[in-house]
Amino acid sequence: MQRLFPLLFTICAGALLPAQFATNSALALQLKSVTLTGAISYLVGSVLLVVLVSVQKKSPNWLAAGQAPFWSWFGGAIGSAYVVGSVVLTQALGAAVATTLVIASQIVTAILLDHFGALGLPKRPINSARVTALLLVFMALGFRLWGNT
Repeated sequence: MQRLFPLLFTICAGALLPAQFATNSALALQLKSVTLTGAISYLVGSVLLVVLVSVQKKSPNWLAAGQAPFWSWFGGAIGSAYVVGSVVLTQALGAAVATTLVIASQIVTAILLDHFGALGLPKRPINSARVTALLLVFMALGFRLWGNT
């Protein structure tokens, strides 16, 4: 039961991925600029996050932020590249193939990050279940790319 909320929350967050691809793609078509679309996406998200931080009961520990590893500050840059890439992918491949390809890439990267304990993660070695999951992801990707769609 303790894991139920995080699992349901993750499913809901994952369901937003294709919607984000589609909304950003629609905005990019109107603006005729993928980069400006990414900037607007982050601006709107930043405003929402500032509102959420301001209504929190617990204050952030701003001094502790200076103790964070240097690489932990690059999340926004990585996210910006992700948003711009998702717009390009969605316009070129469609939402379904773009989302499937991104998810496959995320799973491969996540398994490698876990296996090596990279970026501060605890080590979780590759095992037969993870290899099976990878094979299933690649099969799904193959069906999306080369299936009769």
